[in-house]
Amino acid sequence: MRPDQVYLLLINGELADAKEFIAHRYPGRECIVLSKRELRESGWRGQITTLRKIKGEALIFFRQSLSELQEPQLALWSSVLHRCRFTVLADSSGRFLKYSRWRLLLGLPMAMVSGLCDFCVFVTAWLGMKMLRFGPIPAPVRRRQDLNLDLAYLYPYPLDTSLAGGALSHVKGFLAGGASAGARCEVFSGRSLPVQDFTTHLVPAKRRFFLFHESRMVSYNLRFAFTVSKLLRGHRVGTLYQRHGRFVIAGALLSKWTGIPFILEYNGSETWMADYWDPARFRNLLRLCEEVSLSRANLIVVVSEALKQDLLRRGIAEQRILLNPNAVDPAVFQPGCGGDEVRRKFGLAPSDVVIGFVGTFHYWHGIKVLEQAIQQVLRDELTDEVIGKLRFLLVGEGLLRGEMISNLETYLRSRVFFTGLIPHERIAAYLDAADILVSPHVHMPDGQPFFGSPTKIFEYMAMAKGIIASNLDQLSQVLKHEGSAWLVEPGSVSELASAIVLLARNPALRNQLGHNARASALAEHTWRQNAERVLARICTSGAGEVAPDATGATVV
Repeated sequence: MRPDQVYLLLINGELADAKEFIAHRYPGRECIVLSKRELRESGWRGQITTLRKIKGEALIFFRQSLSELQEPQLALWSSVLHRCRFTVLADSSGRFLKYSRWRLLLGLPMAMVSGLCDFCVFVTAWLGMKMLRFGPIPAPVRRRQDLNLDLAYLYPYPLDTSLAGGALSHVKGFLAGGASAGARCEVFSGRSLPVQDFTTHLVPAKRRFFLFHESRMVSYNLRFAFTVSKLLRGHRVGTLYQRHGRFVIAGALLSKWTGIPFILEYNGSETWMADYWDPARFRNLLRLCEEVSLSRANLIVVVSEALKQDLLRRGIAEQRILLNPNAVDPAVFQPGCGGDEVRRKFGLAPSDVVIGFVGTFHYWHGIKVLEQAIQQVLRDELTDEVIGKLRFLLVGEGLLRGEMISNLETYLRSRVFFTGLIPHERIAAYLDAADILVSPHVHMPDGQPFFGSPTKIFEYMAMAKGIIASNLDQLSQVLKHEGSAWLVEPGSVSELASAIVLLARNPALRNQLGHNARASALAEHTWRQNAERVLARICTSGAGEVAPDATGATVV
């Protein structure tokens, strides 16, 4: 035992807050920071091995808020593996829970009940989903005028605590677009959403006895579908609309029960994500959930051509697929919406050239490429006047953020500024503070086409700023090199660095690129246009007929 050491696992939040907590509660102790990324990538066997090596005064799990803990019992029972005196759960407000090994015995009955509940949920769900995949799917209604609700928007994600990000941007954008297009809609959600246009019904998760959050999520599908089915009684609903996610089959289940057609918004395969980017437990169950959702959907809305081709290879008929890239609300994302205030907040001078990045600090966003490009560019800051004026404003959270902060420590608060997570309603102002906006996405690890449709690309476009982006699939289709953006080879540090310097030296060029980008966003990529394409697919026009979509093509 090393009583002079404490171990820190930063789940989310700021490292400075965690270290301040440790300095106050464990003064004079050496703090050893565990790598969340390495633990995550090592799998459960590697995690057990790492925990067995830990010996000290305390292992501290630190989060932004203790209320966000998804698996509190598993965190506590980690003390069976590590050899610290205490297991501590703490957050940035100073709240903490401290447990010794002996105290865990008091929680043993609850853990045993929770484990049994999890086992029953997994077995029952597996058998139920095997049957749910089969049987006819509901037919679409004939006429929109027969409805009193065009769509019921489902967001069955009670464990989602995000304040920003692509998923939340899509939710807000699609619903706002639907409202402007005259859609009649009600929202059913597992969490509070920043939605003002439609009535929202909250369906919280109430299950208390669980060890694994996957079990809690799987069982929540049943509660959500049952509650929403009662709320929809007496409504004539055109369709159910749900975003695809991990262990979520609520839309498919609700459609089976109610006979209401089901539209699945599909932004990518969760099983693929688990294999390459975001490890997951219970892979077979995850794969089955995805198969159920895809098989029960009347229409699958994909955000890229790559996703459409992947579904076609999986045997899904083309008439069940709608290609509908992400979009932007140009009334919210527009030049002059608060950037000066943000620049003053960070002490940025009017003469500074600010390079902005907004996104998740994760692999697919090219974080390591951006980090190395910043280092390469700033090497000449003392000898080059233009480079000396460069400032990097990096907005967001994610797995790789801590490492990036550590690797750029020399430039922190003088050349490089990390903002942390910013609520989505404030993102436009941060984009407005930048002169150049970067999106250095990288190739897929398995060599397949890039399947993303990053919402930030469209938000960048609407801000009329100079954009530097990777020359990848949909990005290169939406953005035109030297027309509305400057495109670089994905993964190339030197090209990204050179493009940053090029646009920094040429304000006229970046202004022209920005002007063209905003014009393109207004013409082709608004959320209203996005929602209208979905609304056009809700009803058939009559027996034996088909309805035209927003582009004039005929679809089933």
